[in-house]
Amino acid sequence: MELQWLEDFLEIAATRNFSTAATARNISQPAFSRRIKSLENWIGADLIDRSTYPVQLTRAGTMFLPGCQRLVREAYRLRTDCRNVAGESSAMLTFTSLHTLAMYFFPKWIGSPLISRMPLRTSMHAADFLESIDHLCSGQCDFAITYVHPDGPPVLEGGPFESLQIGKDRLILVSGTDDNGRPLFDIDVPETTEIPYLAYSWSDGYIGKLATLIQSRWRRPLNLSTVYQSGLADGLKHMAVAGRGVAWLPQICVAEAMRQGRLAQIGGQQMSLEMEIRIFRRAGPGSHDSDALWQHLKQCAALPQYKSGFEATTDAA
Repeated sequence: MELQWLEDFLEIAATRNFSTAATARNISQPAFSRRIKSLENWIGADLIDRSTYPVQLTRAGTMFLPGCQRLVREAYRLRTDCRNVAGESSAMLTFTSLHTLAMYFFPKWIGSPLISRMPLRTSMHAADFLESIDHLCSGQCDFAITYVHPDGPPVLEGGPFESLQIGKDRLILVSGTDDNGRPLFDIDVPETTEIPYLAYSWSDGYIGKLATLIQSRWRRPLNLSTVYQSGLADGLKHMAVAGRGVAWLPQICVAEAMRQGRLAQIGGQQMSLEMEIRIFRRAGPGSHDSDALWQHLKQCAALPQYKSGFEATTDAA
């Protein structure tokens, strides 16, 4: 029996919908269904009545629910107590983040006046969106930092997590430039003109879906022809600088290249989207240092000058 099976059961008990619960747990619906079935096999009884819509708990499931809640709560409390006894409260705080945020945002944020006053030791695991979320869900890190947009895919909305906004960024469409600093490509071209497109690979989930959202708002379909794919925004940036096509990239990633005139924004504000940068953690008590950092961030967020994000925003960077 695995702890994640119990968390899966709590999610389906809350949502009563396999698809919604799977999305909240950031796994595919077939994989989520298999994990629920594995839990039922271990229990030796059906916990979910799948013959109704929305699904309902069986009598065994109703009996199991409060005990499951206690087990999950106690498991994480016990882990925290053991870490504190073993001196882990002074160990490194572990973060996971998208590669772009790990490279361009995190160093400035952790070194900003707001955060640097705290004597923290930190480690960072840079990954794509799904791996970052899974890292937090499975308890392999203290915090996850990612982009969030209200119209984008939900991020940890249904599970036992809490979040704070710690910055903002903008997803913009960029092109390489010629010797005179003019964009090599534009989107105001005849519909039959193909525009070489540098796309996010499927593994990058979140930013790629936000790019699709931007395209859907344009007055007519864009004739984008994918010539290159990568899960790394930095990889797409270098291809754009090399004049290989256009790409939607976080402004924090391309700001320096734009100042140098190697990249130019195209399409204007219609082709861009403001994104929040949010930090997530599992709700409930954590280690001494992680709780101290979270309380500090909450106090900072309550200050009027930081209502839309802390000092370490893209503009400050």
